[in-house]
Formats: sequence, structure tokens, C-alpha cells
Amino acid sequence: MEIGASQFSDLNLVHLIGLASSIGIGFLIGMERQFSKEAIEHQEQFAGIRTFTMVSMFGFISALLSTFVGDWVFGLTLACVFAFVVVSYVQMSKMPGNRGGTSEFALLITFTLGALVFYKMILFALIIMVVMLLLLAFKPSLHLFVEKLKRQELLAIIFFVVMSALVMPFLPKENFGPYKLWNLKEIWQMVVIVSGTSLVGYMIAKFMGQKGTVLAGLIGGFVSSTSVSLAFSRKSKESKSSSFFYAVGIILACTIMFPRILFEVYIVNANLASQLHIPIIIITCAGFGTAVLIYKVENGNHSNNEIALKNPLDFLTALKFALLFAAVQWLVKYASIQFGDNGFYLAGAISGITDVDAITLSMAKIEKAGGSTRLAIQTILIAALSNTLVKFFIVIVLGSIELRKTALWGFFAIFISGFAYFFVSYIY
Repeated sequence: MEIGASQFSDLNLVHLIGLASSIGIGFLIGMERQFSKEAIEHQEQFAGIRTFTMVSMFGFISALLSTFVGDWVFGLTLACVFAFVVVSYVQMSKMPGNRGGTSEFALLITFTLGALVFYKMILFALIIMVVMLLLLAFKPSLHLFVEKLKRQELLAIIFFVVMSALVMPFLPKENFGPYKLWNLKEIWQMVVIVSGTSLVGYMIAKFMGQKGTVLAGLIGGFVSSTSVSLAFSRKSKESKSSSFFYAVGIILACTIMFPRILFEVYIVNANLASQLHIPIIIITCAGFGTAVLIYKVENGNHSNNEIALKNPLDFLTALKFALLFAAVQWLVKYASIQFGDNGFYLAGAISGITDVDAITLSMAKIEKAGGSTRLAIQTILIAALSNTLVKFFIVIVLGSIELRKTALWGFFAIFISGFAYFFVSYIY
């Protein structure tokens, strides 16, 4: 095919912006590889900042030329880059020291990112670049995480992938049961949301190590604030001198439950979350503010403690929540028929005693289907405060006197801010 000068006159600002973007992508990836190369002494790498930048440019130029000459141009250049990588890897593998293929695959991906930029998929290319940089830069942390991972936790991750990606698509969508209320696909979606949130919190707690009583309480609250309350209440009697810090940890664990509720609602019903965030922020600020004020009394001194948090994801746990969610759906429907709006409040108070996630997700779905926003928010808050009241009783029954005196202020702040919102919303 004959190429005329007029074809190249089509180059414009869009091409220049694309070229600059491809240069920036290659430069950032190459900078990370160059830093990694210099951080490891006496280990050679075949590509650095200049090579990665030029390869990204090469991908952009190859895609550009393929529009003029033919698609075979891009295929040929990709094959050349692949051959270069293979030859370089073979040569460097003969050198002493263990070698992986991370940089080589990164170079191939960088070439394709340059091509994606030309095809105006810049955002997609940037997302891939960010993921690559995270994987490359956090290599030591990722290796450490895998080393700390136990078989049970690995199976939990696999199970979560199976239950979310493989099980859900095959579940029926038809409603069944009393009031035609239950839907297996929707119930399992709620199981996936709650299980995923708990699993992420558990992994964060494991990854960060939970060192320090206060930090352990805060992180543990993402997984189970009830477990934190039980564990710290019991420990407070064993070590009364640390009761102050156990109390702060419990307050933080109980408070972090409210942002978690907001997150779950946002996934199911973003519109409701935009209204729910006001009382959630008020209660969260009250709880955290009280915890910070109490903590400053001791000038930040703390002891080292860890919470034995149970892995939150297995088949039995998921099945229990599915049954609980279905039961709460029935309770809410039955109570609303029998008692009207007051029935929702009653269902929230009762279900919140054992679990706040089920009633939260149920009300989010009801509001999304056309229910009252105000009623949904108030029911969720009643369930959350009911659940907090249970943890307060745990502290009273199992905790030391010192723990009760200190934790009382945090629970008082949460309850007062929650009831204050109810009072104001009732008036207006």
C-alpha cells in the first residue's frame, strides 16, 4: 500500500496527547523498575527507565502505523518485542542468582499499554498501569502477606470467589415462600456483600498485625465488634491496669460498625446511603471523639494486645447468614402487616440483637423498591443501637469495674447522638 504525505498530515493534537500519555506510562513503570534494580545490589536487569519508556512509545507508534499500512504491522512489532524479551531472559538466566519473569512480562504489557493509548483507551491503560505499579512496588509486602497466610484463610478466599463468581449466576431469580418474599439470587447477593466486607476486614487485621490494644479494637471492629467487646471485657478482669485501654478499644470497635453499615447500604442502595450518611457521621464523630478524648487522658500510652478473630468466611457461616437474612425479611414483612410502621421498628430492634447486617440490607432493598426513606433510616439506626446496647450489656456483665466506668462514656455518646437524631428528625 502506497503511503502519501497527506496521510501523515492527519496528525493532530490528539496524537500528541496520546504520545505524551504513552511516554508518561512507560516512564512511571520504568522508574519503578529502575528503582527496584538499584535497590538490589549485584543483580542485573535487562530493562530500566529508558527502555520501558521507549517500549511504550513503540507500542503507540506501532498502533499508529498499523492504521496506515495494515494490522500486520502491529502483530509483527509485538512479535519482535516478544522475541527480544525471550532472548534477553535466556541470556540473563545464565547469570548467577534466582530470576523471575516480572520485568519481562511488565515490558510486554507496557508495549500493549502504548497501543491502548493510541486507540483512545487511556483511562483503561492508566488503570492497568496503576495495578502494575502496585504489584511491582509492593512485592515485599505481598510476599510477607502470603507467608502469613494460613491454609484456612486461603480456602476462605477461594470460597469467596466461588460463591460470588460461580454460584450466584446459577441461582434462580423467581420469588417464592410466604408473601412471595424470598429470592435465592438476591439472598445470596447479600451473603456475598457481608462476607466480602468481613473477609476484607479480617485480612486487614491480619496484615496490620493488630499491635496495640486501641489499634486492635479499631481494626477488629471491621470484622466483629461483638467479638472485640467479649474479648476485651474478659481480659479487663485479668489485667485491671489495662482496663482503660480495653475500654477505648471497645468504643472504637462499636463506633466503626456504623461506617461499615453505611458502606453496605451504599453497595445495595446508593440513594439511601446519601441520606443515611448524616446520622452515621454524627454518631461516628461522637464515638470517635469520645474515644480520642479518653485516650488523651493517658497521654497515648498503650499496651500490646491482639484479638483472636475467627476467620469470618466458611460455608456454614454463609449458610447461617442466608437463613438469618431470609428470617429477617419475613419478620419485617410480618411485623409491618400486623403493626404498620411500628412493625419495622420492632423488627429492627429484635434483629439488631443478634445481627445488624441482615436488617440493614433488608431495609436498603425495601427503600429501593419504593419504601419510605425515613422509615428505612430509622429502622437501620434502631437495629444498630440495639446491637450496641447488647455490647454495652456484655461490658457490664463481663468487664471489670474500671472498664465499665470508662466505656460508659463512649456508649453514652453513641446513644445520645443517636437518640438526638431521632428527636430532631421526628420534629422536622
